[in-house]
Amino acid sequence: MQLHDDGVLEVGTTYTVGTNDGREISHIRFTGYKLLNGKPMMVFKTVKKQTVSINPSYYTFALEEVDEEPRYIDEP
Repeated sequence: MQLHDDGVLEVGTTYTVGTNDGREISHIRFTGYKLLNGKPMMVFKTVKKQTVSINPSYYTFALEEVDEEPRYIDEP
């Protein structure tokens, strides 16, 4: 059985992640999963190398961030 979050996040990719309490954490890199008290947790690192662990049941969305310059409509 495949869960909704299996394979959605790629290790080493930077995301903006939202939780079900309305918080949004941007510019965090997914490093994998770990067990905390027997429950799987998603683990991220911030730009300042701080660890962020998110319980998958509180995870609402993840937006992949692209490291490219913004393009404007009037640019060729």
